[in-house]
Amino acid sequence: MDAIELLLSDHRKVDSIFQQFEKGGNSDEFARLFAQLKEELTVHTQIEEEIFYPAARNNPDTANLVAEAYQEQAEVKNLLGQVESMDNTSTEWGQRMTEIMRDVQAHVQMEETEMFPKVRQAFDTTTLEQLGQQLQQRKSELKGQSGATEAPATQADYSAQPGYTAPQNSTSGQLGAMDENRDMNQPSM
Repeated sequence: MDAIELLLSDHRKVDSIFQQFEKGGNSDEFARLFAQLKEELTVHTQIEEEIFYPAARNNPDTANLVAEAYQEQAEVKNLLGQVESMDNTSTEWGQRMTEIMRDVQAHVQMEETEMFPKVRQAFDTTTLEQLGQQLQQRKSELKGQSGATEAPATQADYSAQPGYTAPQNSTSGQLGAMDENRDMNQPSM
């Protein structure tokens, strides 16, 4: 599997978890889904930042997209850290999950429509296969570790990355739309 195919597969796994969140559930289900989401995002982010982005940064056509990707991932890591310590039945938890979903989906959109096509043009098949092997090996190592996730990075951890600017806060997205729709359909008291 080449690097882009592996990363696309990860994107589909995360999207599947988001779909399960949107179906709703109880506190235990949300806790289980959040643990899965955090592990998938943490491992995916780490292999991109250790292996894929450094390779893509060397290409002038993708260097600015790599800087954007670091910024987006820093914001998601920060939100994951916030959500982890919250009560998953609270309104604030739902708002933060909405932010995570929105931010991850925007990041995936950028990678799949802008970065990946440029990387595929810049690298030959052999290079993409080798990167894919490196990504898979590192992913296996990370998933094999006890508590495979690392502590969420702060914005300061990424401020040294080229092109990094602090993320902006917003609270909209699919969970928010679901909440608004649900609220509109509730009888008035």
